[in-house]
Amino acid sequence: MPLSENEIKAIHTEILHVSSTKKLLARPVLQSMLNLIDPSLGISPVEFLHQYIAHLNAAEGLVKITASDATIPQIVQVFGLNFDILSMDARWTLAEDCILEEPRVLRRNLNDLRDAFYEEQSEATCRIAIDIILIQCRKYVRLKHHSAKVETSTLTTPSTPLKGTLNQPNETHKKPIKLYPESIISVEVPNHSIPNGKYLVSGRADWAMGYSSKDEDGALLVAVEAKQRSEFSTGESQLITYLAILRENRRRAGKTNIITQGFYSDGTRFGFVCIRDNGAIVQSPTWDTQAGGGLRMVFSFIVAMLETAMKSTPTATPTKPGVLQDKEIHNFDDEVWSKVYTLMDESMIIDDDSDDNANDEFDLS
Repeated sequence: MPLSENEIKAIHTEILHVSSTKKLLARPVLQSMLNLIDPSLGISPVEFLHQYIAHLNAAEGLVKITASDATIPQIVQVFGLNFDILSMDARWTLAEDCILEEPRVLRRNLNDLRDAFYEEQSEATCRIAIDIILIQCRKYVRLKHHSAKVETSTLTTPSTPLKGTLNQPNETHKKPIKLYPESIISVEVPNHSIPNGKYLVSGRADWAMGYSSKDEDGALLVAVEAKQRSEFSTGESQLITYLAILRENRRRAGKTNIITQGFYSDGTRFGFVCIRDNGAIVQSPTWDTQAGGGLRMVFSFIVAMLETAMKSTPTATPTKPGVLQDKEIHNFDDEVWSKVYTLMDESMIIDDDSDDNANDEFDLS
């Protein structure tokens, strides 16, 4: 039976994590054994390679877990996390004063995508919608934190005039939070169920965000997973796996803040997830950009993720060096997190907003 695209991706990820020694041993052995395979057995070279790698790993007591196959209970157990979906502590939303109005250009761009009649069930179409939203969110953050102070009359863009004034840039240059598409991430953790055992947990996040280089240990803080509409629900476990990997890498790198955040989406529905410093997994409601108030919440959540990620490190935070910056980094939960996010109130109702009320300007006040 032919392998699915996800299975092929998983095998490719496995191959990339085979050590150099194994690669040298595998090449001649694999070639000689492939020549002996009888086509009538119905096994392809790719399937054989999968079995061969599994054999090598079994000899070392290595259990491989890929994000596409992982389950939430499995990841909770491997990384020692805490996840209780029925607990109020697991319900997550934005503080009221952090909810922004989405720019009207964002709604127009999404409507243009819909009117272009792209195949709605395609993951590629979902990625386009996510990219459109990410672009506007990153633009908002850049204008808010890195633009010179100017009046609206002297600075406009073709589609999004700015009102009010913008903040002065910091005196020292800060590294922006960067976006890395198709990011391969992994970590090895002990497997205490067998002597000298270990797990290799890996995957390929559709997007990852961080500062410095994505290859720097612990530099990534945010992950994003895109799914086609029929597979939306499977994005939850994949995203939690990515966030667990990023959190463990930050912990091992000695980072002060090990909170990781992200979202999974089919381009219309968005689910936001976070693993806090104490290992608790918290989730937002699922927001639908086509429902009243949904796009506003999605826009606000992503902006909040970008801004809190910036404040996780002195190389990216917009806060000037000093006592306040030190407090934000070393007391991140109290000084940053709790001021942006809050637990979900069961009585919370999001008012319906029509397109006519959508703001065509970035409100940077």
